[in-house]
Amino acid sequence: MEARNMVKIHFDSSEEELLYSFVPHLSAAFGRKGISMFTDKHDQSYKSIASVLIFSENYVSSEESLDEFIKTIRRHEEGHIVTAIFYGVSRSNVQELMGSFSKEFLEHCASGHVTQWRNALSEITSLPGHEINNNQSDYESLEKIARDFYEEIFPNERIGIYSRMLPDIENLIYKQQWGVRSIGIWGMPGIGKTKLAKAVFDQLSGDYEVTCFIRNFHETFHKKGLNGLLQEHFKNIPNQTLQQRVLVVLDDVKNHLDAESFLGGLVLFSPGSVIIITSSDKQVLSQCEVNQIYKVEGLSKHEAQQLFSWCAFGKDVREKNLLTEISLKVIEYANGNPLALKLYGEEMSSQEQPNQKETLFLKLKQDPPQQIVEVIKSSYNEVSDNEKNILVYIAFFFTGENVEYVSKRLQDLGLFPDIGINRLVENSLVTISENRLEMHGMIQAVVRQIGRCPKLKINEDPKTSFKCLLGTDDIEAISLDASNLNPDVKLSSLGSMYNLRFLKIYYSDPENHGRALESLPYGLKILHWEYYPLQSLLQDFNPSNLVELNLPYSQLQRLWGGTKNLKMLKRINLSHSQNLLEVEELSEARNLEEIDLCGCKNLQSFPDIQQLQKLRVVDLSGCTQVQSFPEFPSTVELKFEVSSIKTIFPPVTLFVKSLHEFLDNQRKPLLETPESHIFDFMKFRSFRSSQGRITNTDFVESPPTFKRMICQKALEMSRSLQRGLTNLNFEYDVFKIRPLENLMFTKLKEDTS
Repeated sequence: MEARNMVKIHFDSSEEELLYSFVPHLSAAFGRKGISMFTDKHDQSYKSIASVLIFSENYVSSEESLDEFIKTIRRHEEGHIVTAIFYGVSRSNVQELMGSFSKEFLEHCASGHVTQWRNALSEITSLPGHEINNNQSDYESLEKIARDFYEEIFPNERIGIYSRMLPDIENLIYKQQWGVRSIGIWGMPGIGKTKLAKAVFDQLSGDYEVTCFIRNFHETFHKKGLNGLLQEHFKNIPNQTLQQRVLVVLDDVKNHLDAESFLGGLVLFSPGSVIIITSSDKQVLSQCEVNQIYKVEGLSKHEAQQLFSWCAFGKDVREKNLLTEISLKVIEYANGNPLALKLYGEEMSSQEQPNQKETLFLKLKQDPPQQIVEVIKSSYNEVSDNEKNILVYIAFFFTGENVEYVSKRLQDLGLFPDIGINRLVENSLVTISENRLEMHGMIQAVVRQIGRCPKLKINEDPKTSFKCLLGTDDIEAISLDASNLNPDVKLSSLGSMYNLRFLKIYYSDPENHGRALESLPYGLKILHWEYYPLQSLLQDFNPSNLVELNLPYSQLQRLWGGTKNLKMLKRINLSHSQNLLEVEELSEARNLEEIDLCGCKNLQSFPDIQQLQKLRVVDLSGCTQVQSFPEFPSTVELKFEVSSIKTIFPPVTLFVKSLHEFLDNQRKPLLETPESHIFDFMKFRSFRSSQGRITNTDFVESPPTFKRMICQKALEMSRSLQRGLTNLNFEYDVFKIRPLENLMFTKLKEDTS
């Protein structure tokens, strides 16, 4: 037992009930918290970190006990931790010298130390303590004394463990069927898996014949070998060939084969034995075939503030409202991770001025303490190259993004996200919340350190990100805030980065977006450039490798001249490019899936897309100046304004000058020359079967062809559209159409009246 865990106990050994019942049970309760107790007869008081005084009726019967009591109080004045247990006497009797306790004390009135003793007794009764009846040695009371004393000795350790986690673990273990029980403890780096496992070990070890706790099992196993570990922990066990109840804890297992070979070397497991394995990798625990897996969650807000207070201020300052704004920011950033709270708190304690603390916090967010770097790198090194690349991309570019959105982009970049993202979640490096990828701030900071390219110095702004190819200095991906880019910096070097696959240029200040590139690299797969400043893409840019073209809010008037090799292109987003007049030939983009032209209010022409069989979504919301539309494949989902409808009608070319003019025509009494096929389409069966394909039957957009059909039906029924469609009923009285204020929308609803 470490000296830091030694506690001295003072009591009247002449009282047999204390000597043979209460003290042994109290010692066992302290042992379950990892604390070793020794008595007055051991000359080891200099090693003790704290003392326990048990006041009973006969405690003050000898001057020797009172003198020892005085020494303990003096040590308390020097910082020694002391707690009192009033056994069979009340605190008030000791304080006021009443009852039988007073009788024993008054026998020493002739001594010259009475005043000193009185003052010491008054002081000890003002300290926190516990009152116990002579017959009160129940488990719960002793556990509370031991737990309170542990938290007084170690106020910043095991926070949340005894109140929440330990009862959960014990419950999971004891609910398992009789036999060799096992449980895995899983969680992110620094979350407290080892502390929890040690607390469970301390709590249970007294009930087992053989116990073994191996910290850093992976490192120790490969350093000492299987035989070395077995010899170290089990060589002195008597009757090694007999089965015994064993408690084994393997902390930080990274390879299930190591754990299996170690446990397989033991033949002494009898029913009732318990195996506990901790790991940051959930897959390892599953491969070890543990019966249950317990996920360690972060500390609650209250617990996090408590831990940070002790580490930053050396005391609990929560109730005094001394947690400053910067302290609360640090606590929020740590997000319940005990290691982060502890290290950040210790770092912040070195600064006194608020502005110094703020500067230090910003530094720590970019450059975490070395201990954090080491534990996260340990988990990072265990994943495959595919998963490392995915992790770095998420850390730089995709934190907080939709899982499906990220998966598509990672796949475009040649990675395997379906497998990789799941493995990162199992390795506690990434989480998924509400279908979005999240990453703890300290993990993100370390991973960005790993992935950042030190040789590239375009911008010192921390928002600028550079991801290197794994194991090289070649730039693979760049995210650049170009708002405050130094005017002297030349961006021409980007065009010669032949390994560049992902380029994102954005402006945190949209008013400052005048810089442009002289060239773009040939191998580029994803180009994301908000507020692109030129009227067209660079003519010498070869987009043959381009998978995604994302240029929202651009100054584009057209994309490029002539036909380009677009065989890889899947997605085009030119939304809110208000100067865009036309989108050129896309017939070569046979893999195109999405076109977003939302908000391109001056767009006048739309290319022929009939051959694009993979096209699924076209967003034309706000495109009111389009002169003509091509034929759309039947699988395309058209979007207008805020909702959408699939093209459920036969291919029809609209013979109107513009969509705006067409909508204006709906306010006229009638359209005079409807297409002939409309009559067949309006038959009940045809309409009803087609209506089933509408993606939103409450509010959907009606494409122009549908409006023409409605107008034709109105003609047959001699109804006027001069003031809009009002409560128009179809021939079979199945659907009712009510016009909305905006004639772009039509509500389809089954008539239940």
